[in-house]
Amino acid sequence: MNRFFCALGLLCFSFLSYGQNAVLYPTAIPDSEQEQRALKQQLLSTPAAQRTQQQWRQLAIVSISLIDNADAPEVKEATAVLHQALTMYPQDAELMAVQGSLFCIQAGSRNIDGMQAMTLANKGFRQLDRAVIMAPDWLGPRLQRAITASRAPVFLGKRPLAREDFTYLIAAVPATPETQVLRAMLLYQFGELSQQDKALASSLWQQAAALEGGVWSERARGRLSP
Repeated sequence: MNRFFCALGLLCFSFLSYGQNAVLYPTAIPDSEQEQRALKQQLLSTPAAQRTQQQWRQLAIVSISLIDNADAPEVKEATAVLHQALTMYPQDAELMAVQGSLFCIQAGSRNIDGMQAMTLANKGFRQLDRAVIMAPDWLGPRLQRAITASRAPVFLGKRPLAREDFTYLIAAVPATPETQVLRAMLLYQFGELSQQDKALASSLWQQAAALEGGVWSERARGRLSP
């Protein structure tokens, strides 16, 4: 469980921009770590009382994206950010989902035993489920759950949930020039999840590779290389 959850933070939100239509897209942050750190510092420089709800979402997401292991100092920083954000916006489903993912990251700590890790993981998924139920049409909470479930240890039984969420997300995001990065990310991640079915994984990676999807299309092309 530790090896899984330590890697979760960096995989959650590496996409850039989305189309502007009726679809309720996830909150976006920059793709590169350097840009993420710059954004984090920019947001932290704004007094907490003056941050908008959207800025709190960005700060929460970028904070967990920069966590490279469950015992890193960034975990405590992200915990504090989410506590503040949810105190101000307790009904924000995307913030709730990010907190659920953070609980799962914390389950990877080497400083807790297996029972504590399971408690945190279950708490995280309950929070993710609650967020999706609260805002079923908002893609942000469902994306959080999809990525978290796809990285969960097999014994937690979350693979079917991840497949269900990725299928929903891919169908919900229209194929437009503005959504190519998001679609490429979804297709690539679904391919990673589907590696036991080589034909399906290859098909998903081919679709991602055909897009102008930045790093996600590049990774898909790498998967298709001999």
